Amino acid sequence: MCLNTFLFTLRCEMLAEITWHNRQQIKKVELLRQQLPMKVPGNDLLPELNTTITALLSTLVTSTFIIEKQPPQVLKKETRFAASVRLLVGGKLNVHMNPPQVKATIVSEAQAKNLLNDNNLGMNETSGDILNNCGVMEYHKESGNLTVTFRNMSLKRIRRADRRGSEFVTEEKFTILFQSTFSIASGELVFQVRTMSLPVVVIVHGNQESNALATVLWDNAFAEPGRIPFAVPDRVAWPDMGKALNSKFMSANGRSLSLENLNYLAQKAFSGQNIQIDDYSTIQLSWSTFNRDPLPGRNFTFWKWFHGVQELTRKHLRGPWNDGSIMGFVTRSQAQDLLLSRPNGNFLLRFSDSEIGGVTIAWSGDDPQTGTSQVWNLQPFTGEDFNIRSLADRIQDLPHLIYLYPDIPKDNAFRSYYTPMSDQPLPSNNGYVGSVLVSRIPQIPVTNCPDNPSTPGSYTPQYDPQSPSSCPPSCGSIQSDIGISNMQEPMMNDG
Repeated sequence: MCLNTFLFTLRCEMLAEITWHNRQQIKKVELLRQQLPMKVPGNDLLPELNTTITALLSTLVTSTFIIEKQPPQVLKKETRFAASVRLLVGGKLNVHMNPPQVKATIVSEAQAKNLLNDNNLGMNETSGDILNNCGVMEYHKESGNLTVTFRNMSLKRIRRADRRGSEFVTEEKFTILFQSTFSIASGELVFQVRTMSLPVVVIVHGNQESNALATVLWDNAFAEPGRIPFAVPDRVAWPDMGKALNSKFMSANGRSLSLENLNYLAQKAFSGQNIQIDDYSTIQLSWSTFNRDPLPGRNFTFWKWFHGVQELTRKHLRGPWNDGSIMGFVTRSQAQDLLLSRPNGNFLLRFSDSEIGGVTIAWSGDDPQTGTSQVWNLQPFTGEDFNIRSLADRIQDLPHLIYLYPDIPKDNAFRSYYTPMSDQPLPSNNGYVGSVLVSRIPQIPVTNCPDNPSTPGSYTPQYDPQSPSSCPPSCGSIQSDIGISNMQEPMMNDG
């Protein structure tokens, strides 16, 4: 528990204790008045004091019934999920003497609006069936907490509303409603409490997750405090969207996005609107542009592309990204200008424009037909490729790649991510000799290979036939004597 949460809980408990003590004092005065009948001069304030203090206690109890652990905001049908609920003042009011039961249900956006307008609704409001949705609150004496944890809830069935216009099913928002009824003071006071989770999006297939996350991001980033469930603006200023994307990317991958990265993202997001400006601070991004309308010439949206890049980096490229070895957010033309200003053998890594969750290697080298220097782009690698062989090992495989732009020897940048080499034969229990996959570019020879490997344009790889991260020496040669080779074809089109 963080310090702020602890202090807030302590204040609630102290306030509950004081309020309850004041109510007890008022009750004692009322009892004394009954035992010693006396005419009180002026207005009798006891009934009003009793009503006021009881109302304060009720407000305190209902507002401190909170969700301690939120359910996942992307909720897959028939998949187990967890949540926990806590009554902050439960220990001070001795609610645990008669432990209350808490019930969880799922309600739609319209039902959530009705619940806020009518306190009598709630117990029977539902838009689906949740298994294992009831639990009894437990008192933890050491901490004084009164909580209930739902560990094995599962959404069995969901009832959706009719969609409006072009709205996707993943744009429909629900909430998990937790509610309970309990009494204190030997049943003298009965409280009905309830609290709603953050909005959740229900999916039935994994391929809906990206679109659902777009809905969640937009809601979490741009919802106004005290809103009507679950109203969000249709348009937001690009600087606000940039902050949201940066927060999301940094949370997943560590290093934040630079101003150049954000400017690249703005250009991509607005690429279908023919906006020719360098300052996007006054431009607004609509929800349709964000995750309904596909990017020009593509069959995916801006968000789908961004989320693919984020996930690829999180799963396979986090280390090099945090090292600053991946430029990533750069156009093909920008990469070409940068690399042509450097000697042959310079390379950089940029995220593919044409592939969701793809990264390509661009490098400068001689055209084998004309002999002139040009920039080549490898067919983009995806997560499936990196499941077979890592980015660092693929870079080590290719003698065409010498210096990471602008002048960093590739071994200095990626050595810590190479698969360790071994001088020992691959272990075998069945009499067979193992093999490895090694990346090759057979169409383009390695150029400019003098004996000095420290000069740009030269590189002589160290070959270990038992190592998955080595290749035979080949200056200008495209031959390989490794048993299995994983060839990557050069792509001249945008990647």
